[in-house]
Amino acid sequence: MFLTRVLTLLMVMSVARAEFKPEETGRIEVLPQPYPDHWVMIHDFSFHHMFEGEVVIVDPLAETVGEQYKGMIPASYIAAYGRSKKLNEFYVAETFFSRGGRGGQRTDTVTVWNPATLTVEGEIVIPSKRLTGMPKPIAIGLLGDERFLGVYNFTPSQSVTVVDLEKREVASEIPTLGCSFVIPNGKQSFTSICLNGSLMTTHLDDEGKLEGTSRTEVLFDPEEDPIFESAAISNGVAHFPTFRGQVFPLEISTDNVTVKALWSLTSDDEKNWRPGGLIPAVADSSGLGYFLMHPDGREGSHKDGGSEVWVYDLAKGQRLSRIVLKNWGISLGTSGSGNNRLMLVTNAEMGVDVYRIPKAEYVQRLKVDVATPFLIHGAH
Repeated sequence: MFLTRVLTLLMVMSVARAEFKPEETGRIEVLPQPYPDHWVMIHDFSFHHMFEGEVVIVDPLAETVGEQYKGMIPASYIAAYGRSKKLNEFYVAETFFSRGGRGGQRTDTVTVWNPATLTVEGEIVIPSKRLTGMPKPIAIGLLGDERFLGVYNFTPSQSVTVVDLEKREVASEIPTLGCSFVIPNGKQSFTSICLNGSLMTTHLDDEGKLEGTSRTEVLFDPEEDPIFESAAISNGVAHFPTFRGQVFPLEISTDNVTVKALWSLTSDDEKNWRPGGLIPAVADSSGLGYFLMHPDGREGSHKDGGSEVWVYDLAKGQRLSRIVLKNWGISLGTSGSGNNRLMLVTNAEMGVDVYRIPKAEYVQRLKVDVATPFLIHGAH
């Protein structure tokens, strides 16, 4: 009996060796350039281990984990992510400490990544004061025909570090006292949202230094109806929803921003519906706007996310459809073009649900495991 078992074991081991060959090592893959436009970059802030954040490149239409997962780049300590189509580069504004999680000397950098090989192309040391807080899509912004990158600082004094991406150095640091974030506009300017409800626009010269500033009158009431720091941007207009369901359209195609006529997401008998979530507003490549909505709007519910996504013709301020979500959503993203457009929803369980749009056909929940997929950037 013993001999029979030994022989059987040897036969099994022999079959296993024949079927499972050692994986080839030293093989380097290169991602296609440009990426297929339905791919997405999912920014994982890794809130439970913030020094190990990452940006994961994913094919949301693939069926298996191996087919969905295309690669990743590190993004340390609540980083901010941006991408230049013109220069074909990724940028990560991140923070390191000399003793890791125990602190030590802080160093902030803008790390430059190659999207094809996912290798570091450069590293630019910046002042150690960038915002390290909840993820915001306007924490950084490409300026001046993508020559410069603005990085928002909060210490709590406010400023923007302007990085020259061609020279790979800091061009300037510009105070924006009382005004927050980097909304690129015009040829070489950026706009910040001010605490009193006005907007300040900073104009750069050809070297990325301060040329001048301009400021609007008070445009919204930050106490009664603040705007979200997330906008559906299409055709040179950033459509910022307010907590109470108005839409604040900001013309950003020119150096001096203007506000177009406000319009409402809801009708008179829908006032209980309000936008909410971390990223409650996005636009797709066709110019449609998507707003994450919940039916029990109240003071403080702007953080809640929503059970539906309402789709709008942004130019007309007209609702086209309502998408009932399979799972409660907290953040939106889009990708693709033409008939291959997708809407991605980070749900309350930290999964990512994929829908085909505009028909709102549910495709799947991504099998790639991302801890905190708060921001989803389309490759389109």
